[in-house]
Amino acid sequence: MSIRCCGRPWRAAIAAALVAGAVAWGCGIAQGPRDTLRETAFSFNEGLRWGRDADVLPRVDPAAMAGFQAMHAGWGAEIQISSAEILQTVLDEKSRKAVITVKFTWYRNDEMVVNETVMQQHWELRKGGWWMVAEEYKSGTPL
Repeated sequence: MSIRCCGRPWRAAIAAALVAGAVAWGCGIAQGPRDTLRETAFSFNEGLRWGRDADVLPRVDPAAMAGFQAMHAGWGAEIQISSAEILQTVLDEKSRKAVITVKFTWYRNDEMVVNETVMQQHWELRKGGWWMVAEEYKSGTPL
């Protein structure tokens, strides 16, 4: 048994392409916790690198704000961040928590010696998005 398409066979191809495009586009809208964490953490750490407080401070948990600001006090003034690389992301979707390991490459303006520091950031998913709730030094040159 053969199926014949009467008229214009290209119509079916165009319709199939439109449906496939709509499905692909729709899948991009519904982001899960891993996707939103990835985007938030990238924007956050790039904001740290470039001193963009508008990208950073709204994602810091208010209870952690004082410690966070003390830890990053010299960033952009005495300390320049060359790069921020996310090394690892561990997400526990059930508890809605994540730990992100970030390597910062940096130098002090008065030394011009390149250093590397690995930090761990603790994140929690709450209403309104991901919040950085704690940050700790892991290895490398302390900042």
